[in-house]
Amino acid sequence: MNARRLFRTAIWRVKDTLRHSAALRGLNAARLLVRAIFAKDSAKTAVLLSRALGFSESPTLDQWITSCLKKRFTPEGNSDVWGRVVAGLPRYRHLLVSDPALTRSIILKAPAAGGEKGVMLMYFEYNWAGLICGLSESDFEWINQHYDLILSTSWSPTDYAVLAHYLSKTSGPIFVQPCNRREMDKLRRFHPRVAVLDSLPCDWINPTYYQKEITARPIDFLMVANWGEFKRHWDFFVALRQLPASLRVVLVGQKEGGRDADFIRQLASDLGVPQQLEIRQSISIGEVAELQVKAKVSLIFSRREGCCVAAVESLFAGCALGMRDDAHVGPLDYINERTGLRLRPKHLSEDLKTLLELSETLDPASWARDNISCFITHGKLNRQLAESARERGLPWTRDLAVPHWRPYPQYVNGEDADNLRPVYEDLQTRFPRVFPEFCTLLPK
Repeated sequence: MNARRLFRTAIWRVKDTLRHSAALRGLNAARLLVRAIFAKDSAKTAVLLSRALGFSESPTLDQWITSCLKKRFTPEGNSDVWGRVVAGLPRYRHLLVSDPALTRSIILKAPAAGGEKGVMLMYFEYNWAGLICGLSESDFEWINQHYDLILSTSWSPTDYAVLAHYLSKTSGPIFVQPCNRREMDKLRRFHPRVAVLDSLPCDWINPTYYQKEITARPIDFLMVANWGEFKRHWDFFVALRQLPASLRVVLVGQKEGGRDADFIRQLASDLGVPQQLEIRQSISIGEVAELQVKAKVSLIFSRREGCCVAAVESLFAGCALGMRDDAHVGPLDYINERTGLRLRPKHLSEDLKTLLELSETLDPASWARDNISCFITHGKLNRQLAESARERGLPWTRDLAVPHWRPYPQYVNGEDADNLRPVYEDLQTRFPRVFPEFCTLLPK
């Protein structure tokens, strides 16, 4: 059995190394670029170049790809090409036909007289695609005239094809909230009209929900992560084999990629995890918060994803945060001497033990409140959009409503929901397919 465990672990490590190799990603980007150069069909060229940019992790290669994009596609034009590309992408094709209504999006400001623009914040790239592909040319132009759009990403790299489509149908700035600060320069290089915001999509957590008197933290390790393969539970389980069986370890997740709690439980057993794992599936956000404030350490073992909101929630809950040092995950930047520890890939068990010992001496909640709360993020966003409006000669007489994420965007102040409800009703009347009645876009 031990030999089988060793073999399975070795296979996972090899696949993991290949999947996340920066060199192989660069080679794939270069391969796609070469194919794009010789492609004759415009849509095929656009697909290849946008995919190449997603794989590229080199500023030089980024410049070659964007240079090729500029030569083949004008900045303001080719919307028909990009429209066909986005509508044809497998991850959007079904949704655009069967369920085009926006979700997880929120109005932060209503349009006003004198050309003052409203502001709409849209999480998830499928919502970007739904808005721009779900409206006619004239309808989207109306949105463009009346609203500034904030495109909040859900993964890194983001979807450059959808971003190119927005650029092809607009003339003003496109505000992008990236999932990873390491992608900010790439987004700026992509086009001068991409206005990169100085915050991440996970920076909308409201500290009010975590300001509780904590007398004890009985949970040693907590991992809040869906059961998908990219969350890499196996790596955590291998590290746990070298730690005491008495540790209390809690896993919270939901079904993903055909994997459920039973799959995770069996995986832990197969790998010989000595601890009695507590596994919770599909529990409420309130129940998750209760576990977070009772945990000493919160862990994320992904090597690439988007923002991982659970990591940031854990900081507000006062958990010491542990993430692999080689992770391409936004909140890795939030690990410092006050908040947690970057885990060395070859010393995971050792570093988990160290982090557990350090957890009582850290102060992640104070650091989070001072740097990344929804109120801090709102101030940054409000200043950046107000400055942009003034640079464009547009009025700015009212500030943005304050949103927070739990576990979709909501208003911090109930009066904002009441004041903006007529705006939602107007959008539903004008564009019922994208803004239907009782859409989850509407504030609860």
